[in-house]
Amino acid sequence: MHEIAPAAVVTDLPRLVPRAKFFFEGDHKFYLQGVTYGPFRPAKEGGPQLPSPEKTAQDLRLMRELGINVIRVYHTPPRWFLDLAQAERIRVMVTIPWFKRVLFLDDREAVDTIRKNVEQAAIANAGHPAMLGFFIDNEIPSDLVRWYGARRMEEFLNGLVRIVKAHDPHALAAYANFPPTEYLLPSEVDFYSYNVYLHRKKDLVGYLARLQNLAGDKPLILSEFGMDTIRHPEEEQAALLAEHVTTVFESGLAGTFIFSWTDEWYTDGVDVTDWAFGIVKADRTPKVSYRTLQPLLQNPERPLYQRFVPEQKLPKVSIVVCSYNGARTLRDCMLSLQDLNYPDYEIILVDDGSKDNTQPIMQEFPKVRNIRQKNRGLSVARNVGIAAATGAVVAFTDSDCMADRDWLYFLVHTLLSSDFAAVGGPNISPPATDWIQATVGAAPGGPSHVLLTDTIAEHVPGCNMAYHKWALEMIGGFDPEYRKAGDDVDVCWRIMQLGYQIGFSPSAVVWHYRRFEVKTYFSQQVGYGEAEAMLRYKHLQYFGPTGSAIWHGNVYSQVRMDTFFSKPVIYHGIFGTGLFQCIYPKRYNPWAGLLSSLEWLGVTLFIFFLSIPLPGLRLIPLIMFGLTLIVGLSYMAQARIETKYDSIPARLLLLYLTIMQPWRRAWARYFTWLRGKRTPRAVIASRERAPHMSVGWLAAGHLSFWSETGLERGHLLTKTEELLEEEGWKYSLDTGWTNWDLLIFASRWWNLRLRSMTEIYPHGRRLTRVGNFMNVSTFSSLTGGILLTFAIVTMLYRPHQSLYIMGGLAFLALLWILHGMRLRHRLAELVEVAAIRAGLQPVTKSKPPEKKA
Repeated sequence: MHEIAPAAVVTDLPRLVPRAKFFFEGDHKFYLQGVTYGPFRPAKEGGPQLPSPEKTAQDLRLMRELGINVIRVYHTPPRWFLDLAQAERIRVMVTIPWFKRVLFLDDREAVDTIRKNVEQAAIANAGHPAMLGFFIDNEIPSDLVRWYGARRMEEFLNGLVRIVKAHDPHALAAYANFPPTEYLLPSEVDFYSYNVYLHRKKDLVGYLARLQNLAGDKPLILSEFGMDTIRHPEEEQAALLAEHVTTVFESGLAGTFIFSWTDEWYTDGVDVTDWAFGIVKADRTPKVSYRTLQPLLQNPERPLYQRFVPEQKLPKVSIVVCSYNGARTLRDCMLSLQDLNYPDYEIILVDDGSKDNTQPIMQEFPKVRNIRQKNRGLSVARNVGIAAATGAVVAFTDSDCMADRDWLYFLVHTLLSSDFAAVGGPNISPPATDWIQATVGAAPGGPSHVLLTDTIAEHVPGCNMAYHKWALEMIGGFDPEYRKAGDDVDVCWRIMQLGYQIGFSPSAVVWHYRRFEVKTYFSQQVGYGEAEAMLRYKHLQYFGPTGSAIWHGNVYSQVRMDTFFSKPVIYHGIFGTGLFQCIYPKRYNPWAGLLSSLEWLGVTLFIFFLSIPLPGLRLIPLIMFGLTLIVGLSYMAQARIETKYDSIPARLLLLYLTIMQPWRRAWARYFTWLRGKRTPRAVIASRERAPHMSVGWLAAGHLSFWSETGLERGHLLTKTEELLEEEGWKYSLDTGWTNWDLLIFASRWWNLRLRSMTEIYPHGRRLTRVGNFMNVSTFSSLTGGILLTFAIVTMLYRPHQSLYIMGGLAFLALLWILHGMRLRHRLAELVEVAAIRAGLQPVTKSKPPEKKA
């Protein structure tokens, strides 16, 4: 038995902990810089597939001098090997091999053998400081996974993870995947890992972005990558590995393993001599790649922008934090921001009239620009921060967020990597302190990013976004109308409408404190519902008939791969032979949205009340609510609650939150929409004082205007908009996705739509026609539905009063229509005045006037 002297053993080698997208050694981020090691020809039959302890010690010293901090071995190592690694502060990741690549799940003996192997490997070195963790397997053949199905295989792998955790709770556990089974995503692993051999940088960057999004809020590493120096020159290998390491860490991965340390390699009972992937030769002479990698890997505690010099100078960034009564988390936010790994940035706090102890806390941070103002809302506060910013890039986060140290680096790196006008990243809940926090953090409806592709976003949350300052100035900043929420969505949509793109950086992480209690969680959802209603006024093309947003991309919520309502699609290739078998999550299933909606609940209650006098209907509302319950159960079963807080009460609370969340949000959305934008009564009651042609009530729906000088409808629409603004009407403009030009929010009961067209006549003459259409408001629809329900139920109970009820409804309907016609007539007069201002001549007939001789 070979042992190392106890004096050489390092004892202060804490276990690594995964947090969001990275690993941490205590409070310090730890990037895995690894190589694969072996297997080697055993020194004696039955011995470990490792070199002698003396040669191993030499290898480990060379690794440490290179900057390697973790090695991957393919068999369970003896204790002396871990002691040697610990002495050099190098951690070990053990791959537990399976020897049977057959239909093992049908063979109880094979399954028991695999589980026993994992158990023995976990027990063998449990608790050793140098033990990083275990790969519970490596590259299960794609046809085998396809045979059993991904879900069954994932369940089996999750079971192996639990075995590891049972015997070595602090060891990390993962599965070494590869592109033919990229869709294999066991949920209980500590991180995701792929063996990827893509030599073209463009291909690698694109695929890493894809894998980052599949990994979600867990770390991603590459567990194998290399180049053979028999078929390629050493200089080519060196350039490729340097490019690989740079690309991996610039792409925000948590680490990589280079395959391999040495050309010495033994497998299946023979020495492999026709491959030479090592960065040192079999005699341990360093290759060119060793010297090339050394300046990149040494001193990994250095900031990334120093280790990997960017192609262009990193611009100055102004970080804007807007806060209103955010003292509870403000100190943590400021502490995280003042310690970022970025060369040139400033921090600006805009205190939007806080009444708590925000200002006493800010006295602790004299380097932060502290701007105080009266409470004017979030958008105004953001605009104040933009005006004060001196950086070429303006980044935003919230006072209830803590930024990762490399947050700004990853944001800016992505922003500069393409022609992006803006960029955003994920926001992740910090560890909970009790089971209610953990459950609320797992509930639906939190701020999420929406991706069109792996790198292009449709929306990034306001707590984690950055913009070129010119882009914000181009669109006029944030709309002051959004005081609490919705400002980020509005800005994203306006930027995209101008033809610009928004990038996404999956590793630009901020820790976002979710609402701490159920009450505050529902308050947040009410705020989001109100914001959706406000956004709908301005961006109608992005909303459905019920007022909920229609996204063109995928919403990256906690449950993405919904196997019940939106089963993802997997491309296997012909006969399952694809080298890259990609998984494509479907967009959120509209049926799931319908069954959990407030509208569905309203119909359920309607049928329930009808079933009181009609017993034959009583089963229908029970079935309908049962379908709603299925949606909630599906989310509850798939959502992740922190393990130590996951319990039956937590799952039941999550079910309650899942069912109630869309109802509370929709309720706020409807009521904001109902009491929101409408033209003041005084404006409607006033009369146009400027000269104009009198319009009859029936003729007000179709107006015509003549021009002898070629003036077209654009001139009329411009003057109409000016007059609407001048008089104080509430309206919305066509954004290119509607069949109307102007939508006027005339009253609670009616909206009005203007649609125009121009007819072309000889000699440059033009006839412009304007359709002035009455449009039923949402409030009218709801009120009518309620009245109709009440009337039907009443007539069923009291049929002798049916005539009176129908007469009353008819009278109310007549008043309602007359009110709409009065509004339409008032708007027609305004359009007549606008036409005269534009130099157009009102025409009372449907045909153009005859040209005089």
